Amino acid sequence: MVFMMKKLEMAVLFVLLVATFSLGFFSADYFNAVPNQSGAVILPLAPQKILSASIDIVAVNSQDNTGIINTATVEIQPGQGRVLFSLNPFVEPDTQQSAETAKAVAEAFTQTSLKNSDVIYSIEAGNARLVGGPSAGAAITAATIAAIKGKTIKNNVEITGTINTDGSIGQIGGIIEKLGACAENGKTLFLVPKGQSTISYYEPKITRQERGNFIIERTTYVTKTLNLNDYAKQQGWNIEIKEVTNIEEAMQDLF
Repeated sequence: MVFMMKKLEMAVLFVLLVATFSLGFFSADYFNAVPNQSGAVILPLAPQKILSASIDIVAVNSQDNTGIINTATVEIQPGQGRVLFSLNPFVEPDTQQSAETAKAVAEAFTQTSLKNSDVIYSIEAGNARLVGGPSAGAAITAATIAAIKGKTIKNNVEITGTINTDGSIGQIGGIIEKLGACAENGKTLFLVPKGQSTISYYEPKITRQERGNFIIERTTYVTKTLNLNDYAKQQGWNIEIKEVTNIEEAMQDLF
């Protein structure tokens, strides 16, 4: 009787061990997944894949204050979850921080974890030795999303704006110079941060008053508002300026 009980206990133990092993084996992918801020589970990117995408980025040349178009490329390859820059040219710390944010936003947007992948950014900037500023944040976020999804960014659409951790797109400077560069390079749609399809500027107003043999001249500045779509038409440019609030809105036009 005792012998039979022991055989039964051993059989039950064997079944439990097999069940535990099976549960661990089949749920391994689930426990390797990473929850995003909303609580949804995001699965890791297949580590054997090497993915890439490119996007034009618009900037202002600090030497002559003109708009220029450069190209940014993102490559995702098996790695250790690092964000790397191909340093030709060098990039300033705020640009590097934008890349960190771009990766995080792309992970949340695509529900994909890059913890087992390295994300490598490079910027082709002609003869420039240093690239700085966060205004390419939205563009490199879009390129990272495109790489993960295997999509191609439209070559007639340009975007400018910073990227925030919640996916919203922040305002930037030099927008008229950037608009000119987009128009000259054949872009037909220019995505700008919310509130920047119109800009305010100051126009000088000069008044003169004679006092005896002297003329007193005073200069004051009057605030003016310029609608960029109207300005583009005045210049004869075939380009539309459209405001976007976040990366989700932007992707609808970029893909």
